[in-house]
Amino acid sequence: MQTRQRGTADIGPPPTTIPPLEVVAATGTTTPGEPEWLWESLRYRFWQPTDLARSIRRAGPFSVEQREAIAYWWSLLAAVERLGPRAYAAAFVRAAERHDSDQVRWSLLAMLRDELQHEQLCRMVVEGLAPGWPFQYAPRTTLGRQGIRHLRDVYEEAERCWDGYRRVLAQDGIGVASGALLLGALVTGDLYERWATGCTIPAFATAFRHSARDAQRHQAVLRALATWDWPLLEAAQRSEAARQVQASARLLSSVMLGAAARLPGPSGDVVACLPACEDAARQAGLGVPSAEQRQELLRAALLEVRDLQERFDIPFPAMPSLAILGTETDTRQGRPG
Repeated sequence: MQTRQRGTADIGPPPTTIPPLEVVAATGTTTPGEPEWLWESLRYRFWQPTDLARSIRRAGPFSVEQREAIAYWWSLLAAVERLGPRAYAAAFVRAAERHDSDQVRWSLLAMLRDELQHEQLCRMVVEGLAPGWPFQYAPRTTLGRQGIRHLRDVYEEAERCWDGYRRVLAQDGIGVASGALLLGALVTGDLYERWATGCTIPAFATAFRHSARDAQRHQAVLRALATWDWPLLEAAQRSEAARQVQASARLLSSVMLGAAARLPGPSGDVVACLPACEDAARQAGLGVPSAEQRQELLRAALLEVRDLQERFDIPFPAMPSLAILGTETDTRQGRPG
């Protein structure tokens, strides 16, 4: 990747008041001079999951089945969120090695902080509902047993996704991975927003609102970084960017659509049981979107990333199962490490 100098932010002492949080339209053109509000909000606007710890512990009462169902959905979120700290830490190290601007390094560091908090939130909720869940927990219902089986597959897919992130972040920095990371931020951000409006458990709804706001900032930062980095990518890096988006899409499909995609196990009850997790969590007040809503949410995020990549001649893999056309139909073979 070619090297370049980005404008350096004027980093002064923390302001006495928090800068206002604005919203960048997804259709707007982001330039290095536009997002001063964004860098400030990243540095000074944050929340602490531990502030909600007491309210989360007091949530309920829930039946055993409801506890396992809610823990299942929070664990699906955790499979995606636990990639964030590793990815942004690796991106920050690479940005520091390249002497990227203060704005870029601050934004990566702030996103690392946010993702650590999201991971902490997921862990705190799950431990309060079902200590040891998922893999050190003895499930007490059929729903719990089958949910854990699916989570094992999802977490394995997440580790495969991380292997790709780790390789490209070490070689090329955030530019090649920003499309995949943006896809994750779009999906989780929209999911958090839906949960924030549909959840009737106050502590969870508050956490979802905070997390949705974080995800919106992450989306804006990743769009800005893509605008700077993508015009400078070489041909091999552009193909690699498409491969990372495809890997992220596979993980997110497993998270969002796993109940529809999963084949029955020896007992033949997996497909029937995973929608039961959705129903039990919804009855407990979690407000889980329907399978159709989740599919449309994922499709909308993929189309947004595709449109952004097309502006910079980045190939986009086809997604036939979601009726999305692409310019690269098979991107599973990575370049040599």
